[in-house]
Order: sequence, then structure tokens, then C-alpha cells
Amino acid sequence: MYNVKTINIEIANITDAQAVALEDMFRTWVSLGNIGASRWTSFYADGDGNFRPSIKVDGKDAEFSPLIDEKMRNKMWEEGEYRIDYDMLAWKLKH
Repeated sequence: MYNVKTINIEIANITDAQAVALEDMFRTWVSLGNIGASRWTSFYADGDGNFRPSIKVDGKDAEFSPLIDEKMRNKMWEEGEYRIDYDMLAWKLKH
């Protein structure tokens, strides 16, 4: 059985279009959970454009997880996309 929790996420300094895209992606996550389906989902974070969010998680600035090592982070950076399967993190948390 998995431990479950609630986190509160506040995203500031985004455009209307970015807000629409994020909310639609979040709703897609809910839909996938409701129908028992798995899919990769993504959001293009255009940091060299106007994407400059300020994100708080439970009232604190979002932080990098120590469970994702530098080698994995560098590999994703080199491939040009951030992809994380939370099941891998669940195994690390269990051990």
C-alpha cells in the first residue's frame, strides 16, 4: 500500500495560456487515474521564452529531490526533456 498525502502547489508569474495548459494537464492526470490508464504527459517549459514561474510547494520554494541523482538529472538535460517515473522514486523511498 502506498502512503498518500496532499501537497498544495502555488504557481505564480505565468501567462493565461500557460495556466490553461497546466490546468488541462492536471485534469488529464485526474482522468487517467479515474480510468486506470497510464500515459506520459508533458508541458513545454519555454524558459528562453516567457515562462518564468514562481512555484511554492506547501508554502516553500520548490526544491530538487535528492532521490534523483546528478547522473540521471544530467542525462535528462542532455536529452532535452525531463521524464520521471514516480514508481522508481517509490522503490527508493521503500529502501
